Amino acid sequence: MRGLDKGRMACEASREEEIGMGTKVYGASDDLIEFDGDLHGEVSACSATEEAPLGNLLAFSDGTVLAVRYGKPAAGWVWAIDVLRKGSLFDRCEVKIGIGTGILVVAFFRDGALKAWHGRDAAAVK
Repeated sequence: MRGLDKGRMACEASREEEIGMGTKVYGASDDLIEFDGDLHGEVSACSATEEAPLGNLLAFSDGTVLAVRYGKPAAGWVWAIDVLRKGSLFDRCEVKIGIGTGILVVAFFRDGALKAWHGRDAAAVK
């Protein structure tokens, strides 16, 4: 996570009483990554490029690293989440299909104090 530590802090639980419900991470519209639960907030998503093919990298304080990308395949609008590293609070990813919202993957974390950093430096996760 060394390279991502220089990135922008995405969000963190703001009060102790918020801890205890877990966190889910997912894409919203075509330009936001949302955090709901113990960790609450959003970051502006950037598109995958030739220089940064993984798109948005999210590094979490438990050691989890996710690559989050948005695309437009023939099946519909899609938010994809690839788990690059599982941390101690990471639980699972689920595929969700909604009418008008397309396909998205939601990442779930167990209860716990969690912080997240958003960046694009793929070298930081190797």
